[in-house]
Formats: sequence, structure tokens, C-alpha cells
Amino acid sequence: MLVLASASPRRGFLLSEWGYDFEVVRPAVDECWPPDAGPEAGTIILAERKAAAGWLLWEKRGGGPGDVILSADTVVTLDGRVFGKPADGADAERMLTELSGRTHKVVTGFALMYAEEGGAVRVACDCAVSMVRFHKLTAAQIRAYVAGGESLDKAGAYACQGEGRKLVRRIDGSQDNVIGLPMEKLLSYLSARGIYPADRRREPPARAESSMRKGTARRAARSLRPAGRRIADLPTEIKPRERAVRSGVRALSNGELLAILLRVGTPGENVLQLAERILTESEGLRGLAKRALPELINTRGVGQAKAVLILAALELGRRAADDAEIKEKAFIRQPADAVALLKDMRDLDREHFRVLTLNTKNMVLGIETVSVGTLNTSVVHPRECFKPALRRGANAVILAHNHPSGDPSPSNQDIEITQRLVECGKILGINVLDHIIIGDKNFISLKESGDLR
Repeated sequence: MLVLASASPRRGFLLSEWGYDFEVVRPAVDECWPPDAGPEAGTIILAERKAAAGWLLWEKRGGGPGDVILSADTVVTLDGRVFGKPADGADAERMLTELSGRTHKVVTGFALMYAEEGGAVRVACDCAVSMVRFHKLTAAQIRAYVAGGESLDKAGAYACQGEGRKLVRRIDGSQDNVIGLPMEKLLSYLSARGIYPADRRREPPARAESSMRKGTARRAARSLRPAGRRIADLPTEIKPRERAVRSGVRALSNGELLAILLRVGTPGENVLQLAERILTESEGLRGLAKRALPELINTRGVGQAKAVLILAALELGRRAADDAEIKEKAFIRQPADAVALLKDMRDLDREHFRVLTLNTKNMVLGIETVSVGTLNTSVVHPRECFKPALRRGANAVILAHNHPSGDPSPSNQDIEITQRLVECGKILGINVLDHIIIGDKNFISLKESGDLR
């Protein structure tokens, strides 16, 4: 029997949603934060306290030796400070004001308490981390949310499954973890104790007798291991692909989307756990997008093929975001307008040569990378440079490339290439309006500097 030692209806809802049957006890525990404890260690310590108190309550009810007590504790951290439950409405408003427009960490520690065959009581514990970014909130929005009463018993003064979901812009990691139980990670711990969702419950394998053959013993041991490595081994209700079909890909967490790309986990770590670990180590999706290919290849459980697939998916997302931004800033009136669309070039470690294609009203039709060079040079051929313009029927182009050194000063080669491309454009009937060189903190327009004629 699974026993939830928590008064939180949110944790009970998650267990029910995932198909678990359970009983509830509500232990009274001192939730004073452990001195000098970090968020991960602190949540586990508090979860263990709750599990111990829940164990005593359940024993008084006549609990059996095979029962498992589950408890958890969730906190929000920002800039190294722990945000627990607010003391009152003013405290809730203070917390939300600090979280507004920023990314914070949500940590949930959990503990499973159970008795072994000899009667010894054991505790299995772990924690999960998710990164949450808030929208920029107005004082009126914060007051209205706090006035609704939802924030007063929640860590960080919000609930992402209630009205508080309107405050949240993005979640990197497990959304269930933010609600109060990291179900993807908890699943393997429950399975190891013989606790399964109602539609998957089965009798545990018979223990190996002394006369059991080695091969049979190994198979029995494998069946007692935590959740399998592949998505196919996971319960249907948590398979990311099935959830995507059932609820749409927008309903999936970042961890679930990444798990679909990874496909398989590692020994002792299913694919959802692997995805969560990679996001945690990368400090969220944005950090993952900044990781270099060799670094990602060397991450345990990834390798070359998966690393390339992950970075390709992130690049597609970046390009889609660029297209959306182009629609918002469609017209180029001055070089700074073009630079605003190319701001990511400041962070590139190699020279990239891009072409902005424009119509007769200088509205941007698209942005394409036509050449990627080395640390200090890029080679661009006129054929590749004007191919996007011809394909889109553009009237003009703006050329752009970056200097990874941070200094946007044009070299003699930059000026020579620009003049060559201007002449080629005249032959094709496509105007070269400018060539912009982007450095670390500034840029140079060759048209404004007089080097484009």
C-alpha cells in the first residue's frame, strides 16, 4: 500500500492522475529550514522528517509491513535564497515581485520510507530541479493574484497548475515537479518497491530459491530494477509520444520533448530521467542551446548522433523564432534595424555570413546563413550569396557577417568582397544596400563608413 504523508491536495492529484491508489496521513511537522542546507539537501531533510512522522501515524492506524510512506517538500530559490510558503499576503506580494520577469529554481525533495524483511526501516530519497521563468508582472496583477488566496500555502507564493499558470512564461524540466512531485523520477523508486499504477499492478517476481538457476535469477533481478531504459518500457500514461498525440506537443514539458529526441536512456536511468538530468546540468533549455557540440557529445547518455539531433532541433526552433521576430520588425530603415535581427551573431565563435533579403519597400523577406568560416575568416561565393534573393524574388539584400574577435573593424578583404558582391548584384538587378559587420558590443555599416559604393 502506498501512503502519502502530505496534506497537499496537489500531490494527491498528481498521484491519482498517474493512476496510483493510495491512502493519506497528515503529519504535523516542523518545517523550519535546516541551518546551512542548500535547496536540494534541505528539501530532502524535510521530506525525511515528514516521512518519519507519517510512518508513526500510519502505524497507529495498523499499517502493514509492506506499506510504503511517501512524503515530499518543495521550495523556490532565487539568487541563493529559499522561498518557502508566504507568511501572509504582503509576504506573498514581496515574493512575486522578486520573481517577476526572472528565472528561478524549483526543487522538490521526496522520501520513501519502508520496512525490509528483517524489520529494519529504510528511506530512499532524491530530489528534482526545474527552472521556471515568470512573465514581467505588474503590481496590479500581483495584487489580484494574491487577493484570490491561491498563493498563501504555496512555495514561492504561486501554483503553476491554478491561476498561477498565467504568471509562468516557461518551464524547463518537469512541470509535475513544480506542482509538487517529480513523477517522472519518482516512478522508478515506486516501481522498485512494487508500487505500480492501478492498471499495471502485478505480483512481484518470486524470490530466487537456492536451487534457482543463475539465468532465472538474473531475469528475476532484472524485473525488480527501476523503470526501463526505453520510452517503450514506460507506462502508457507517461510516454511522451502518446501524451503528445493525446494532448498536443504544447502540453509536454521541456523534459518530455527532449526525451522524444533521445529515445532511450542509460542503464539505471530511463529516458525521462536522462532528459531531466541534461536540462538540469545545462541550467535549462537556453543553456542547452549554448552548449558546444563536443561538450554535448561527451555528456553521459548522449553521444554524437543524439547531440547532433538535439542541436538541430534547437536550431530549427531558433530559426522559427527569428522568423517570428522578422514579422515584428519587418522594415529596415537604418542599419540598427538589421542588427536587431542579427543580435545572436555577437555570440558566435566562428564567422557567419548572412543575407537579409528585402522587397521594394525594404521589408525583410528572410534571413539566411550562406557561409560559415573559421575564427577569423569566412569565404562567400556570389552564387550562394544571391541564391536566397533570386529564390524569394527580392529587390535588394543587406549583407552581414560577424567578427568573433569582437572588433567590427573591416579588413581589406571585407571591403574587396563587398565591392565584388555589389558588382554582381548590379548584373542580376539586385541592389546591395549595405554590408554590416557585427562585433561584441557594436557594429560597423560599410555604407555609413563610405566603404560601400
